[in-house]
Amino acid sequence: MRRKTVASVEKILLRVAIYIRVSTDRQVKEGDSMRDQLATGQRYIDTHENMILVDTYIDDGISGQKLKRDDFQRLLDDVRAGKIDLVIFTRLDRWFRNLRHYLNTQDILDKHGVSWTAIEQPYFDTSTPHGRAFVNNSMIWAELEAQNDSDRILGVFDDKVDNGEVLSGSTPLGYSIKDKHLTPDDDAPTAVAIFQFYRKNGNLSETLRHMESEFGLVRTHASLKNMLTNTKYIGVFRDNKEYCPAIIDRELFEDVQRLLSINIKDGKKYDYIFSGLVVCEDCDHIMSGCQQRSYGRPRADGTRTMYKYNSYRCRQGINLRRCPNRKIVMESTLEAMMLDRIRPELEKYIAEYEVANLPAIRTDAKRRSVENKLQKLKDLFLNDLITMDEFKLDREKLLLQLEKINAEDSRPAKDLSYLRDFLKMDFESVYDSFSIPEKRELWRSIVKEIRVDHEKNIRIIFL
Repeated sequence: MRRKTVASVEKILLRVAIYIRVSTDRQVKEGDSMRDQLATGQRYIDTHENMILVDTYIDDGISGQKLKRDDFQRLLDDVRAGKIDLVIFTRLDRWFRNLRHYLNTQDILDKHGVSWTAIEQPYFDTSTPHGRAFVNNSMIWAELEAQNDSDRILGVFDDKVDNGEVLSGSTPLGYSIKDKHLTPDDDAPTAVAIFQFYRKNGNLSETLRHMESEFGLVRTHASLKNMLTNTKYIGVFRDNKEYCPAIIDRELFEDVQRLLSINIKDGKKYDYIFSGLVVCEDCDHIMSGCQQRSYGRPRADGTRTMYKYNSYRCRQGINLRRCPNRKIVMESTLEAMMLDRIRPELEKYIAEYEVANLPAIRTDAKRRSVENKLQKLKDLFLNDLITMDEFKLDREKLLLQLEKINAEDSRPAKDLSYLRDFLKMDFESVYDSFSIPEKRELWRSIVKEIRVDHEKNIRIIFL
């Protein structure tokens, strides 16, 4: 665990990530389930007053020897973004069973000042040279053990994924297993409705309440987030981009991923229009909403009226003194600036993007056409309208076309139609009648970030 670098009386709040990995063989043999690992991690945080849970990262049915794990990659992205101070997991083999992968990952953690601890193996400590040497030696034996245990089944699992077969009996909501494959079932519309509801409000707690009241589904925040980030809903699992039939539109899925990264939290005393959108240009941390107070002139009885104003500040700068940005940005000032600048800057952004990406726009249309043909070909084969040989032959031709298109220009072009539609709206005339949630939804529909530096220069990043 991270060593203290300040006096013991001074508490530093550590932002902690829980990492959970379940390989199907381990879960069957030892009962090391996701629920067990999550409960152990939460108890560990609860017993440390200086820790706060940032997020939970879950990889289900993936070997510890593989580096390409969806939530593990998301965890590393959050490490690079400076959102995490400490990673915890139950045992070292949940983290890695491959020495090379471990060393490469440890290098990333070191660069961003992130430590880790194995809760059930407290003698592992990455903050000391001796502890790190002990971990390195242990990883060698863990890797050897993993290779001996898994060589017989890894090939089978990879083959199953390549052929779209399930690895276990658990299925995402909206899918059932038929002939070893995931198939949409009667709950598929429910899954779509949940994704659509979350896209509309961007709030996990509200979505959980909606699931329970409308569909009788009782879930936790972690399980809902796991559902909303499950790529099987768009037909993708691991390296197989045609693993199963998609029941969630890709655009809807990507919108949900964006909103999850700036999820609106419940229980706030005050509501902020730009919650999660204002980012410090100097340190890349999201700026926190806060209240500023001022007082009117004294009355005859000596009392004064207190006024409160919404504002944003960089906690890294003001609270922790780790960033030069110590400015307070008033929400009313930021709102007025956005209304004044949004239309001309959006028009400029669209024009510059189209000029810079003309080749990508042309090849993207070709790419979508070939991808549609691949999907139709798959449907024909699944419906027994063509033979396996015909499917393989035509698929190979289409893949060659797709490879050629990607070689022409590997940059996928953005669809800017939603930005053009926004410009057609006369939103300025009705903006003042919007509630705070409606204003927030308006800005989130087109803006990715509003970046503010220590001189209060403001830069708008569009979606």
